[in-house]
Amino acid sequence: MAADRVGAARAAAASGFPSAAVSSAYYAMLYAARAALSEEDRYAKTHRGTWNLFGALFIDTQRFDRDLFEQARKTQRTREDADYEAVPAAPEQSEQIVALAERFLAAVRDLFNE
Repeated sequence: MAADRVGAARAAAASGFPSAAVSSAYYAMLYAARAALSEEDRYAKTHRGTWNLFGALFIDTQRFDRDLFEQARKTQRTREDADYEAVPAAPEQSEQIVALAERFLAAVRDLFNE
């Protein structure tokens, strides 16, 4: 599901829909974080709960890059602005967030392929 979302994000960005790209990229990272948690038999119901639990399990234990995690987590506000506040994302911003999502998904894959 996360890979599908990042693919949709890339397609939206390329088609001139930066806000849709930001939303899809954010959800790709959220779903990847939830998948990582499920590998540890842990689950959270909310976005905040997912990020907090991911932080406790993977950041606090130094199993995942803190900076990458913080960047992904901060994307939630940009996504909310685009989805709920009608604040359009800039094309450059969407490209950066899509690239971030691709890095985040790769890092989650690496977390369990070691």
